[in-house]
Amino acid sequence: MNTAVSSSNLAASLRLDQCAKGARVRVVNLIDQPLFGAQDEHVSLRLKELGFLPGAPLKVIGFGLLGADPLAVQVNGTKFALRRAEAAKICVEPILE
Repeated sequence: MNTAVSSSNLAASLRLDQCAKGARVRVVNLIDQPLFGAQDEHVSLRLKELGFLPGAPLKVIGFGLLGADPLAVQVNGTKFALRRAEAAKICVEPILE
C-alpha cells in the first residue's frame, strides 16, 4: 500500500530539501518524487524504515560542499545523510517553540 501523497495535495507545505541549516521541523508526510520512477514506493518505504514518519521531529545539520549533496539531518537522535532528491520527498512543517 502506497501512503505517499501527491505533491499537488501538499503544495503549500515545505519540503526538507528547502530547509536551512539548523532548521527544526516535523515530518508531515512523504510525497511522490517522479525522479525515482518505479522505485519511488521503495524509496518511501526505506525512508519510513529509517524513522522519517509523520510527526517525527528533524533537525537539519548541514549540507555538502557548496550546498550540494548530501543533506545531513538528525531524526530520533540518529544522523543521516540524504540526497536532495530523497529529502525532496519529505514534506515538513516548522516546529514553533
